[in-house]
Amino acid sequence: MNQEQLFTNLPSELIINILSRLPVRTIISCKCVCKSWLNLLDTPEFARSHLSISVPGLILYESLRHVEHFEIFEFEDEPDLERHELHYNSITKISSKEFINEDHPGLGIQGSANGLVCFRKIGQHPETVYICNPITRDYIQLPTPGTIWYYPTIVTYGFGASKISGQHKVVRIYHECRRDPDTHNLLVIPKSECRVYTLGTGSWRSIAPGPKLEYSCRSIGAFLNGNLHWLVTDLEGFARISCLDLETETFSTISPPALPESRRFLGGLTVLGDCLCICDNTSDDEIVIWVMKEYGVEKSWTKEFVISKLPDFAGESYEVVYPIKIFKDGDILMAWADFYLFYHSLKNRTTAQVDIPRLQTTYRMEAMLHTPTFLSLKSFAMENVCSF
Repeated sequence: MNQEQLFTNLPSELIINILSRLPVRTIISCKCVCKSWLNLLDTPEFARSHLSISVPGLILYESLRHVEHFEIFEFEDEPDLERHELHYNSITKISSKEFINEDHPGLGIQGSANGLVCFRKIGQHPETVYICNPITRDYIQLPTPGTIWYYPTIVTYGFGASKISGQHKVVRIYHECRRDPDTHNLLVIPKSECRVYTLGTGSWRSIAPGPKLEYSCRSIGAFLNGNLHWLVTDLEGFARISCLDLETETFSTISPPALPESRRFLGGLTVLGDCLCICDNTSDDEIVIWVMKEYGVEKSWTKEFVISKLPDFAGESYEVVYPIKIFKDGDILMAWADFYLFYHSLKNRTTAQVDIPRLQTTYRMEAMLHTPTFLSLKSFAMENVCSF
């Protein structure tokens, strides 16, 4: 029996186990080998097997002068790499016009969970929301969630999966805001609502919106442990973390670490490793990264890193910084608002911009961790799935 016949006669469970360990681009090529492999690689069993061992990479959305696109990268993460940006391997690159047949759709990433990405338009039609799998090139356009928002109303989104049932949910938090006409400080929130869209149901539902807190329209829910988290302020101006349990659909609040009492506090909430993380960019000369070592335990907040911004990044700050990944050699990849990627070397105590040439001409960019998956959107009932 030759090797080809041996592989053909293996049980499908074993073939799935072998193929799911291959790089994503190789798996995509394997679909062209034969019809039996194509059918096998399109099964839910393969999608689950691959997702269980898939390693997070990077999704990067770029808006240039004449084109917008998003790209999925795999990381090479070894302790002895000289420069990380030379080892970001592109899996796929998709033009936004290819995804949505418009010249400048103006998309924003609202979250990534189990390889699915939530986008929404941030321009003229901000209530247009999509769920997309960039690897399978399928997407769903969600129905309009209801109330259309206008300034000074605040609308915030999040996307994640519940911990027990595994349901994928898009969350939309809406607040009517009454502000001081001179200072624009929040005075009162006369109305608030929260709506949830569970993939496979075809409709939005209303749930109790939780405490009246001031969200940011640019904030994205940080997904961890089956919960979504937003850095917010209460009506007295104190920082809080709003937490939504996606299984029970109930809100709670978590106290952040001791943060600067400043109206211009520049804090970014994200997930770093397996921990909730707050990055403070308020200072002119340093970035402070706090990590919640034990999830849900407020006493476990630890000042993990203090990064000098001298000399190239020093000065008064106006933007939020989001840590993305700590590499095995200690380098920390971060996003400076939606302007550029940079990293800090703990070994050399240096901070530098990621040297990808095309990023130097980018008008706007967004980046976050993303785990590639072959999960088919067609597995969700009652959804009109489109391909591109």
